[in-house]
This record gives sequence, C-alpha cells and structure tokens, in this order.
Amino acid sequence: MDLEVLGMVSPRADIITRRTYARPLVDGGDEFENWDDTCQRVIAHQAWLWERALTHKKYPEYPLHDLSEDMAEWVSLKPEQTNELHELYGLIYDRKLLPAGRTLWLGGTEVSRKRESSMFNCSHTNIETVYDVVDSFWLLLQGCGVGFTPVVGTLTGFRKPIPEIEIIRTTREGKGGDENNHETFTEDNVWTISVGDSAEAWAKSIGKLLAGKYEASRLVFDFSQIRPSGERLKGYGWISSGDEGISLAFPSIARILNRRSGALLNKLDILDILNWLGTVLSSRRSAEIALCEYGSAEWHEFATAKERCFEDEFKHRQQSNNSLVFYRKPSREEMIELFDMIVRSGGSEPGLVNGEAALKRAPWFKGLNPCAEILLANKSFCNLVEVDVAKYYLDTSGLHRALTLAARMNYRQTVVDFRDGVLQESWHLNNEFLRLCGVGVTGIIQREDLSEFDWKSFKYSAVTAARTMAKELNLQHPKNVTTVKPSGTVSKIMDTTEGIHKPLGRYIFNWVNFSKSDPMVDIMKASNYSVIDNPSDTTGCIICLPVEWSHIEFDTIDKGVECEVNLDSAVSQLDRYLKIQTYYCDQNVSNTISYDKNEVPSIIDWLLEHWDSYVAVSFLFRTDPTKNARDLGFDYLPQEVVTKGVYQTYLDQLLPVNFDKVHTYDELEDDECATGACPIK
Repeated sequence: MDLEVLGMVSPRADIITRRTYARPLVDGGDEFENWDDTCQRVIAHQAWLWERALTHKKYPEYPLHDLSEDMAEWVSLKPEQTNELHELYGLIYDRKLLPAGRTLWLGGTEVSRKRESSMFNCSHTNIETVYDVVDSFWLLLQGCGVGFTPVVGTLTGFRKPIPEIEIIRTTREGKGGDENNHETFTEDNVWTISVGDSAEAWAKSIGKLLAGKYEASRLVFDFSQIRPSGERLKGYGWISSGDEGISLAFPSIARILNRRSGALLNKLDILDILNWLGTVLSSRRSAEIALCEYGSAEWHEFATAKERCFEDEFKHRQQSNNSLVFYRKPSREEMIELFDMIVRSGGSEPGLVNGEAALKRAPWFKGLNPCAEILLANKSFCNLVEVDVAKYYLDTSGLHRALTLAARMNYRQTVVDFRDGVLQESWHLNNEFLRLCGVGVTGIIQREDLSEFDWKSFKYSAVTAARTMAKELNLQHPKNVTTVKPSGTVSKIMDTTEGIHKPLGRYIFNWVNFSKSDPMVDIMKASNYSVIDNPSDTTGCIICLPVEWSHIEFDTIDKGVECEVNLDSAVSQLDRYLKIQTYYCDQNVSNTISYDKNEVPSIIDWLLEHWDSYVAVSFLFRTDPTKNARDLGFDYLPQEVVTKGVYQTYLDQLLPVNFDKVHTYDELEDDECATGACPIK
C-alpha cells in the first residue's frame, strides 16, 4: 500500500529517524523527542537565525556574535515571517523538505549558537600552515566534512628526530579533568604535551605538536585528563571516544615528523597527518576528501596512496577520498592510464575532478567537500537542504513553493559567525562574501517525467528565492545556490530514493547499524526483525529493514527465480548526471557511477565527449546482483537485493513495533559523509 497516500511513514523511516535524530528533551534525561519535537527545534533555530539577521541589519555596528535575545534592540519576526516558518514546519513534518542531518540533530541547541561551524556539512581548505591543520581538526570534531589540498612549503618535520615517544593513557572512570592543554620542556630534554578534555583543547593540541621544534630526547603525550569512552558529550550529544583514537594518531603523526626532521613535509606526509586526525573519533566517523593537481609534483604517489590501505601500517588512508584535479582536458592516452590505475586500486580511486569546468561555475574554486557536491574556496563552508521531488508528482506549483522555502531557509543558514576562538578569520570573511547555498533535490529517479525545461524552472525558483532573502537582509547575494547531494540517511527518513541514484533493486534488505545498548534493539527483536552482531564493531548490531520500490522500472534476471535489479549502464548514469548538472545544478551533482570493467572504454569516450560539462563523479565497481554477501566475500551487504518471495516471507513474519515505548538515544550515524566517501560507496 502507498504509505505516502496514507500520510504515513514506513517503519524503516520511523526507526532510522528515532535512532539518528531524536535528542533527549533535557541533557542527560531519559525522555526523548518525537518527530514533532525535532521539527519544532529546527524551526526554533530558523527563527533565531532570522531574528538575529534582522537585528544585525538594523544595528550593523553590533557583530553577529554579540547579538542575543536579551538585547533591548532584538528584532522579532513579523506575522508574515512567522507564517512562512509555520509553512516550512509543515513541509519538514511531512518530510517533503528537510535540512541537513546535522541541522536535524543540532539545530536549536546551545552548540549550534556558540560553535556555528557545527551546523555545516561541507568545507575545504588548503593545508599549508599549522593553523590550517588546527582548523581542519576542529571542523572534524564539529562533525563537518573536510576537503583539503596539501600544499608543500611551510610545514616541516621536527628539528631533530626524537628517539623516544611515551604515551600516558587516561584511567578516568567518570568525567574528564582539566579542559585546557599544558606544554612543558624540562632541563633533561623531555617535551610533554598534556591534552585537555575539550574539543578546543584537542584541536589546539595538534598545533602544539606541529609547531614544536624542541631538540627533545623524549616526547610525552599525556592523555590522562580525557574522559573515558562511552560518556555522552554535553551539548553535542555524541558518544565520547575516550583517548583510544588520539593515543594512536598523535604518536603516528610524531613519527611522520621524525622521518622528516630538518625537512619540509611532502604531500603524502600532509595527507597522512590529516587522515590520522580523521580516525580520532572512533564513534563518530569523520569525512575527508584530499585533492592534488594532476601533473604536479607527487601526483602519481598521491593517486596510488591507497593501494595498500588495508595493511595495518596504512589503514588510516581509508579515511579520505583521493582525487586528481585537472586544469586541462586529459588526452585519451592519459585517460586510459588513469582508469588502469583506478581499476587496479579497486575501481574507485583516484577520483577525477575537472577543475577547469569548476572554475567556470565558481571562480573562487579551490576544492570540494567529501561528497563533491559543493564548489568551495580555500576556507569556505556550505550548509545543505533538500526537497523530495517524488512527493510532488502532479503538483508542480507545490514543488516550486517548496524550493522557494528551502532556498530562503538555506540562505538564512549562511548568516552566521565563524569567529569561535579557533578558526582563522578568513573562514568568516569568505562566508560573508560567498554565502554559498546547497538547495538540493532527492527522489530524482522517480521523476523521469521531468523535462529540461522543468529543471531549469526549478533552478530559477531556488536562485530567485535565495537572492530575495539576501535582499531582505541587505546582504551579499549567494554566489551559488543549487546542488544535488548523495542523500543517504535523510532520503531514508523521507521514504524516497537517494539523490540521483537508482536503487539496487525492487526488493531490498537494508541492514542498519545500531548500538547493542539501544533499547530499540530488544523491541525490534520482539517484533521478529532479524538482528545480528556487527562483524566490524563489537559494540554494535545490524538490523534488517525491508524496502520495496514499487514505482520504478528494473531489469529482470534469473536468481533461481526472477529478481528485479538495477542494471543501468555507466553511460546511462552519466547521461542522467549530465541532464541535472546542465539544467538544475549551480555546483555539482554528487553521483556514484556503478560500472563493470568492460564498460571502461565507453566511460572514457563519454568523459572525453562531455568533458566541458563534467565536474566530478565517483566510480564504483558494480556489485553482482545475482550474488549474496557470502558469495562476494563480505559478512553482510548494507543493501541486499532479494527476490519477491524472500522479501514477502520476511515481511509476513514482522509484527508492529510500538515506537511510543521506545526511548532511544543512539550515536548520530549520518551516512551523508560516512568514512570520507560518498555514502553510496
């Protein structure tokens, strides 16, 4: 039965929403939000952003970070503005329009007002100085995906090798200790960095390590002030990682600095340092993308850096996508060589980015975010929103209105202050100029009826709305507005297909990770959902959530019995990318192209023919839909295609879940930027 017609959401959408975005009503409490509470919190954040922006417009002499509701000058919203937020609330509640996952999780909290970078999905920076590394680590700690370009010339190793490295682990059983860092250098040449128990301290501590040029005989990393793993972080709500990750990463970085003592760090050194920092949060995955100009020094070493990433010594290199940036069109011979490299590495890396085309779309372009949907400057951000076009079949005017509200909402999210005591001021200044928006669409594969004209008109609505909002606030126009993101978790809770991607098949078992301590697990077991241990996480389990895509055309194959699967060719996927990229997207359409090795020549032909319109996609070997996880050598597949019979048998055994009795508070597992890769990967 069509859940949308009934005004309902699927059990999968409800389960993932509660697992991922329901916060406690009070910090440390055991009563949790329902969906209405979450939506109200997001709208409250929007109201605060809007009122603060209007106050700043009226009193521009006040910096944004000095404005608060306690001021006599604070400007309240007018009735028509309040009505707009009520309308926006309705679309969010009905899951027709949603902000980014981090806004659903943190919007309206104290953290969102004090550390405003925590509300942003996307960032990019050149890594040239110690300050750049501190910025990147700080953003990773905020949950912001980081794109970076290693720049050789300023960062160096130690003055001389330090022969002994000592680690003092935390033994705390309760909360952490001193929140500040302390650094000493004794007469017997012992250099000690004591890391404080706070995000600010962690970010700044890497600066101490990289800037320190002591001729030490021993380097001591003292992590004894750090709280144990498993503690809930006040404000953020994430689970503390303890010192497990940082106690591995910092000594490893020190060994890199030892190897380069008295010399400049090269690109791979910088890559390794940023990758190690991305591993520090063991319970919250940090997303990264690393970029290197094709043909520059070390480009080949960079492009092949992940060939050994499953060996213990190089596992940290799994943390980022690595992509080559081209400022001229490659020849066919070069493209063949590059795809030979991609195939040897497992089918997906290095990524290929057309920097020349990106510059035409964005003259400030210096890099990308981890999922490659935003064209970013050196030290710039973007926050995302998206509309489910599948919910607006035969309602074109409704879709235009949703895009209008989404764009206005998105622009208000740019009216923030990044001067938080850690980030360099250039982040704030770039945002004030660029005001980058990311008004995305999802459910695209369900709207094959939409023409080029339709997509152009949707873009016009979004861009006009964002610029109108800028004019009302007397601020800079947004330099780019429209995009398409991969949309993993958010599309799941919208009950729609993910971004531009077509599902793997009509009937799918979606295996979703939960903490074993999550009370939802026992309730779902009692409702006959399949629950197994997560083979890669001893604290987690995975639960089978069934999904059916009844209104999409699939190919039929014989899997003993007939099975409906997605066998779209690589070229047809690229053509779909080109259509949306050309007619809707200001920035880039994040898209993972599934392909077989025998399709490489046709992919190369397509890229050479359409190079001027192409910015970036990801490539991934197509999974054989006739095989299960065991056949392919995996413990499980996150999304497994099954036959109608297998699907129906599983569905028939499931009992209703009484969600009202579930008080869940699991870790935010947002697939939007999982493991540094496009989540479809």
